[in-house]
This record gives sequence, C-alpha cells and structure tokens, in this order.
Amino acid sequence: MARNGSGTYSNPYSNFVSGTVISSTQVDANNSDIATALTQSIAVDGQSTVTANLPMNAKKLTGLAVGAAATDSLTLGQAQAEAMVWCGTAGGSANAITLSPTPAITAYAAGQRFVWKASGSVNTGATTVAVSGLGAIALQDNGSALAAGQHQANKIFMGILDTTSTVQVTQVQISGTDPLVVTSLTVSGTATVGGASQFNSTVTVGADGTGYDVTFHGDTASRYVKWDESADSLLFSDNAKAVFGQPGNDLQIVHDTNNSFITDAGTGNLYLDSNAGNIYLRVNASENALEAVGDGAVTLYHNGSPKIATSAAGVTVTGGVSGVTGINSGQIGGRRNIFYNGEMKVAQRSTSETGLGAASGYFTLDRWQMFSSTAGRFTMAQIADGPAGFANSLKLTTTTADTSIAASEIIVLAQNIEGQDVQQIKKGTASAEQLTLSFWVKGNASATYVAELFDADNTRQISKSFSVTTSWAKITLLIPADTTGVLDDNNLTSFGLNIWLHAGSTYTSGTLNSSAWAATTNANRAVGISSIVDSTSRTFFITGVQLEIGATATEFEHRTFGEELALCQRYLQSSWSQGSAIGSTVSSTANVVQQSWGSSNSSGIAGQAFVLPVTMRAIPTLVTYDIALNTGKVTAMNAGAGLTSNVSVNQNYTTTNVFQVRMYANSQHGIVFAYTLSAEL
Repeated sequence: MARNGSGTYSNPYSNFVSGTVISSTQVDANNSDIATALTQSIAVDGQSTVTANLPMNAKKLTGLAVGAAATDSLTLGQAQAEAMVWCGTAGGSANAITLSPTPAITAYAAGQRFVWKASGSVNTGATTVAVSGLGAIALQDNGSALAAGQHQANKIFMGILDTTSTVQVTQVQISGTDPLVVTSLTVSGTATVGGASQFNSTVTVGADGTGYDVTFHGDTASRYVKWDESADSLLFSDNAKAVFGQPGNDLQIVHDTNNSFITDAGTGNLYLDSNAGNIYLRVNASENALEAVGDGAVTLYHNGSPKIATSAAGVTVTGGVSGVTGINSGQIGGRRNIFYNGEMKVAQRSTSETGLGAASGYFTLDRWQMFSSTAGRFTMAQIADGPAGFANSLKLTTTTADTSIAASEIIVLAQNIEGQDVQQIKKGTASAEQLTLSFWVKGNASATYVAELFDADNTRQISKSFSVTTSWAKITLLIPADTTGVLDDNNLTSFGLNIWLHAGSTYTSGTLNSSAWAATTNANRAVGISSIVDSTSRTFFITGVQLEIGATATEFEHRTFGEELALCQRYLQSSWSQGSAIGSTVSSTANVVQQSWGSSNSSGIAGQAFVLPVTMRAIPTLVTYDIALNTGKVTAMNAGAGLTSNVSVNQNYTTTNVFQVRMYANSQHGIVFAYTLSAEL
C-alpha cells in the first residue's frame, strides 16, 4: 500500500547509495507505488470519488452548488429555508391530497417531514396523502383519522411520518384572522389564549398553584371564547383559575348545546372579568347558562359585590329583585295551589269514619270525596302525622280485605274543582299551561297507585303512576298542557283529581294514558295499580297536595286555618263546632241555633233569617236536627212546658248567603235546632 493506516505516504525504497547500480525494475516499481498513491488521492479537478473519512480540522467546505437531486449536497441557505421539506400547494382532492417536494423522495421513512399549503377545498372526513407519486397513506391527528373540516382550505400544514403508513399532521399558520382550531387542549402551567379561539373538544385547565392558570381574551372590541356546539366543555381541575376578557370591552361566552364551563367539586374557580364591559352568557334556549355540579356554588358579582349566589341550600339575592313578574310561569302572589284543604286541616263533618267502602260520599276531611264500590272496608281519618311542616294527613286503613276484585270495583280519593276556578290554566287554547302536581305519601308497605287529572266538561284525562313506601316521600308529577277542550266558566265540576287506590279490570285492562291528555277510555285510567284492600291493615297516608301552573313544584302554599276553613265553607257549613262530628250530641246549648220570638205574625208563623259567614257555591241543601238528632225536625221551646223535640218544620228558605227556618208558632215561643248546609260538587 502507498499509505499507512494513518494516511501517511512513505517512499517504498530507501535513498540510492552512490555507486549503486539502478535497474529498471527497481525504478518501475517505485514509480508504480507513487502513481497508485496519487491515484487514490483527491484530485483537484473533482473527477475522483472520495471514499475515505476526511478530517477537516475545524475547517469548512465552501462553494458547493445548490442541491437539486436526492444525491446532492444542500447548502446552508437551503437548510435554513427548509426548502427540501416545502411541498407547495397540495394537489389531488379534498380527502386525498398529493404532495410534490423537490427533490422527490423515493420511499417513505419514519421521521420524514413535509410542509404544504392546502388547496381551496376543505376535507369532509378521513384524508390521505401521497408524496412524490408513492402510495396514499393516512393523515392523522394524534393517532386518529382527520375529522371533517380539520384540513382547512388555504391553510399551512406540517406532517411528520411516525410510520411508513401514517402522517401526523398539525396546522401551523396562526396569524391574522385565521382562528386556532384545537381539538383537545390540556394546560398544566400558565397560558394566554388571545383572539377568536375556538375549541372543538374538551379543554382541561390544570393548576400550577400560582396566579391564574389560563387567561382568555381578544384584542378587539369583540372578545369571546367559543366552543363548537357538538363539543364538550371547559373543565377546571381542583385549584385551577382562569380569567376571561380584558377591561373595557364586552365578553361573550358562546355555547349552543352543552355546558360551557364545568368546575370540579373541589376548589376550581371560574372568574368572568370584563371590568367596565358587559358579560353575556349565551346558550340554546333549552340549556342552562350556569350550572353548579354536586355541591358547587355559583355566585354572580357586580362591581365586586356578590349579588346572586346559589348553593345546595337555595338562592340568595342581595339588593332586591326588580322587573320580576312571574315564578314557574305563574304568579308570585295570590293563590298558587288550585286545590283546597291540601294539608288536611279542616274536617267539618268528622275526623274519623269507619266501615267505608260500599258507597261514595264526603265523609271526613273537607273537599275530599271517596268514590268506592267494593267488598273491602276501610276507615278514613284525619290524623296527626305528616312530613316536616305538615301537622295532619288523611289516612285510609283497610279493615276488611277484598282480593276477589270485580270488574267495576273502585276506591278513589277525589277533589272536584269549579270551572270558574281553573280558567287560568287556559286549557283548550293555544296558550294552555303545563301543570305540576305534588303531594306527600307513605303507607305500611310498598305499593303503586295512580293520580289522574280529569276534564269533566270534555271527558278527557291523563294518568300518572306513583310509588308509595313506608317513609314519607314527596311525589312530583309533571302534567303537559292540553290545547283541546276549553273548560266551562261556571260553578259546576269542570276539573279535578282522582287518586286510584283500588280498581277492577274495567279501569286497568288497557294501557295507562300517561304521556298526553286524551279522550277518557276507562280501561286506560288506572293500569298497573296495587290495591289498598288487598290485605287487612293496609294503610295509605297523603298530605301536602298541590296543583300549580308551571313545570316546577314550588314549596307548599300553607294557608291559615281561617283561610282554609272559609274556602271549605263555600261547599259545607254547619252549626257543629270544629272537632265535633256532624250528627253528634246536640243539646240546648251545644252545636245549635236558638230562635226565639215573643209572638207570631198574623198568619201564626214565626221565623228568623240567618246570614251565612261565606257565600256558598250554589243554593245549599239544608238539613235540620232537633236535640234528639231527628233530621228535618226542630225542638220547640215553650216557656211553661220546656223543650219539645220531633217538631216538624213548616217552611225552609235558603239562598247562597242566607237561610231561614220557620214554623207555626201556636203557643210556642221559639225553636232549637242544629243544621248543615251543603253545596258540594
């Protein structure tokens, strides 16, 4: 070899000594070695191929030509401009683009990088790319196929091959009016997002423990943070903080479908800060603007002072509320509860009646009627038991079971309402109101019963089933509006409630009509109910019955005893005092009206009119009782002979607000009697 291992060339022969005979062979061999060494050296004209490592000793090559082929060297300028990865405007179609880098690549390899400008078409779904005429491979976003709209028209993109069959792509142009479209963003430190930023998926904000972790603001008068309507939300981790907006300009937080902001149940905070500007919370009409998850609270501030705060305990308003005209689509003041005696206070007839079941009627608590036709028997009573806030309830107790149910059997607890008292629900009109029925129930065992609202004027109804357990539970039933069937505006039964507790196949053999009002079909009224008389000692308790306009059950409207009594006296009035059952003991001093006169008129008739404390619904039915409890009779008073019972009444006279009992006086000086006046529906 002409060179040693270090690249040093040495003369293959020592110097010739004087007197030495030089042969041609020696000279030729020496010259041949020199020729070989020169041949293997770098030629100055660049004709030879360099095969050895070239130590440059911290020097550099200069004057290279601009690379044009895959085998050419590139210049510093080409490297700085990344000219070798620029592919120009993509060709092909929206979902199958082609790239043509210069020079062309000959094969795909992991780590290759390409930059291109999208054409004027937006992709509509999964997209592929073919580079330099090679086969099409998938464009992906963090391992997932591109979604429609991610390869936006005329935007700059960069792709890196992670394998020879997939290219991971990201948009790299973020300037001017071009928005940043982020499909998923996690911020663990501090970040500032400006301009019109749009997020198409969940954004998670972590906490670094100092200051505000994320600030969202724009640089124009229209500042907003926007989520795509099909996206999720902005989620704040524990201890995370964020500020939205900049001083002096309005802040708009826009979201169409889902919740815009969610904070963890921990100590995540959300600050909406626009200083002198306004804050708009925009959502779809059917969605919530602000939502507190779990025990989280929402507080709305004005000029640094809390004005409205929500928590698990309710809503606190500081500074008063102006411009409010409604609550739950109904009135704030006045009567909200359409029903009477819903908390079972008033029992003018009796506090307990036994042996019921064979016939229908009003037996104990005012306004609550029993429709019953069964071999079973039960007791109906007012008892001192109820959930918190309710002193009384209506209790039904089975005393005789009936397990052989005839088709037409029923036990129904009902309340009927005059048509003129329910005009506000606008039934049968285009403006018909949704209603909410609520009440408290319990029993001695689990059971299922049905609450039915009915329209007596148009023979329409809707039924809702509810469950009873051994503990007091509040039942809330939403009743849809009914645009069919206007209610009569009169003092007759137009509307009411039936609570089905027992029924035969006539009322249970169909499909429960629970979703919308419909023409009454008996078979669909009480489907799926249990029976209150399926075993002896079965019980049912109810109180706090309320029907109101709107889609939310408000707190029960408690009325004073005097108010509730006056409402009930429109339908029943009696001389018996509260706590004494009608038909119980009558004496000359207890539960009676005493009517006296000194002498009769010229016809021998004496009488006196009595003005009623409450005008009754209609001209009532008058029943008189003498002190021996004979009905339709009075007890006559005679100064000399004392009291004489079982005296017939000669004439009665009643109106809705006055009644009078008259008899031939003869030698009598007055009458003693008890009475009831009934104008029940």
